[in-house]
Amino acid sequence: MPTPPPRSSPPLPKLFHTRVWLWIEWTTLYILTPPLIAALSQPHLADRLLLDLGIEGFSFETGLPSGLFIFPVLLLTFLTMLLYLRADPSFENRRLWNLADLKNALPRILIVFGILAPVILFVSWFLAFRTPLLPESGFLRLPRELPIVLVFITLLYPWVSAYPQEVTHRAFFFHRYQPILGDGRLILGLNILTFSWLHIPMWNPIALLMTLPAGIIFALTYRRTTSTLAAGFEHAIYGIWAFACGLGYFVFTGSANGF
Repeated sequence: MPTPPPRSSPPLPKLFHTRVWLWIEWTTLYILTPPLIAALSQPHLADRLLLDLGIEGFSFETGLPSGLFIFPVLLLTFLTMLLYLRADPSFENRRLWNLADLKNALPRILIVFGILAPVILFVSWFLAFRTPLLPESGFLRLPRELPIVLVFITLLYPWVSAYPQEVTHRAFFFHRYQPILGDGRLILGLNILTFSWLHIPMWNPIALLMTLPAGIIFALTYRRTTSTLAAGFEHAIYGIWAFACGLGYFVFTGSANGF
């Protein structure tokens, strides 16, 4: 077979591919944007933090609904990054779906989930009945009291949250920033940390702690399979189970209570 021609960079100005630009872009998107969204979505908490730091005369209050700064921003970011990846000839589009590798990885994903699901259930029980962090009524609340909500979460969460986050924090992240972060432990570690940092708009440390091991699992699955769909499927089953157990309380902005 003839050797395929080398893939070229996407038709963007050269500036957008320099190392300096990539560092600025990475810092803006993955380090600075999440706390800005946190401040805009919960301005009363952000303003209180500013006062605690001795900063007066400034407020993050915009008068807009707090939800406007969470899912709409995630959707816009997801679509922008998805379009970039689709247009970039150096990116293998099969990585966005790759159903074959999902099928190959499915037994491992389900076995690991089967081991960790009881652990997640125990953590939820412990937080509800042995700490003041989760209300006792929150343990298994959705399947006990609001099963229809759990059904809607099961249907919608994979496509409006799990898969978009795997595009933004796995497919785009590993492809776009490999030139500055390499292909080893550095990019993997920063990917895991920035996935946790993505949840800073929830305004509680449990959300950050919960998503650290989740980030490890999803990042390793993406690296093994090169399938965003596989990582998205895994993200979805853990997320749905977390909501069913009661841990969804910590990744819902209505539970924001500050640090």
